[in-house]
Amino acid sequence: MSSRKLSDLRQDVRQMAEKHIELCTSAGIDLLIYCTYRSNQEQNELYAQGRTAPGKIITNARGGESQHNKIDAMKQPAAEGYDCVPVKNGKAIWDGKDSAWAIVIKCGEDAGLQASARWSGKLRELCHFGV
Repeated sequence: MSSRKLSDLRQDVRQMAEKHIELCTSAGIDLLIYCTYRSNQEQNELYAQGRTAPGKIITNARGGESQHNKIDAMKQPAAEGYDCVPVKNGKAIWDGKDSAWAIVIKCGEDAGLQASARWSGKLRELCHFGV
């Protein structure tokens, strides 16, 4: 199971994630970070979706290629990105058309992160932020 722990982010990314949360809170949005580090095996399972396993393609990154799979020299998780979702009234807002997402994206960018919502190509993700 992938990690939700901010401590599994590389230190500079963790600081940006904390700032992201703070900015969202100031804007009236609760931000749930639901995936920081994931193992290469978990990443490969996601990569298989829509290819050799049921489901739609959701990633182009194999294990070891994702910002979620990074480890440091001490072999500790040091993810360079995370997935998050805005929460209103205790409910996750998965609908990308909800105005909360525009706030989350702006706050993430203001915290120094790259919002994958700005990526070009087929696999733009609202939920992913990284360096």
